[in-house]
Amino acid sequence: MISRKLRTAVRYFKYSLSARSKFKVHSPFVFKFYTGLILDKNPQAAFSRIEKQRSLLLRQRSLLETTDFGTGAGQNEYKTRFRQVRSITRGSSISPKFGALIYRLVKYTEPDEILEVGTAMGISTLYIAAAAPKSNIVTIEGCAVIAEKARENFNHMGIGNIELVMGNFNHLLAKTVSDFDKLDFVLIDGNHRKKPTLDYFSQILPKLHPGSMVVIDDIHWSKGMEEAWDEIRKHESVTVSIDLFRTGILLFKENIAKENFVLRF
Repeated sequence: MISRKLRTAVRYFKYSLSARSKFKVHSPFVFKFYTGLILDKNPQAAFSRIEKQRSLLLRQRSLLETTDFGTGAGQNEYKTRFRQVRSITRGSSISPKFGALIYRLVKYTEPDEILEVGTAMGISTLYIAAAAPKSNIVTIEGCAVIAEKARENFNHMGIGNIELVMGNFNHLLAKTVSDFDKLDFVLIDGNHRKKPTLDYFSQILPKLHPGSMVVIDDIHWSKGMEEAWDEIRKHESVTVSIDLFRTGILLFKENIAKENFVLRF
């Protein structure tokens, strides 16, 4: 049986063959978006504070009894197991590189209303909150034990504009989305299966508008995620889609040609 690491390596090789550099991006809008935003490497003061919090978590060996409603559950509705805090942090948290990207994307969007599907330890939420300290941020985490750990991180960082919702996304997302008048920025980093990912997109779609941005993490995590990404990017509402291998970005701008970009990052 081919290991997931090998399959990922094969997917990355295919991505690298088609990924463009800035010299092959001919859309003026996307060129500016790519070079001025995605490729920006300027550090921010908030980054070091967030990474210090990550470092604290990576040193914690305490065990948490976790509940997985996603791919880790296999064919079951859910699966429980004991995991170390440091292991959860290492395996489930966004990397510093992509955390900084999320920060820049949120800054660019200037959102009032933000939804994150998949909190984990809250590292990505911290990057979002650093970029939008006055925005309304709602984040959903399936495992209540992990959610409480994320809440501790938010409190430790002194962040007060995050509402943490706990429970199965399949049961909570529709109600959570209905409470929004609109959605300006959405980060989907949840179930990692094709159908749930498509369902999440269809549920947030009515709240999106031309200024919205949707970011989907792990779009090449599996064949199912690749199929979900391919279907979502082709949706009539999406005008610009950007594949960075680990992450996909969706824009809904008016008066711009529909096009998909596979870009090096």
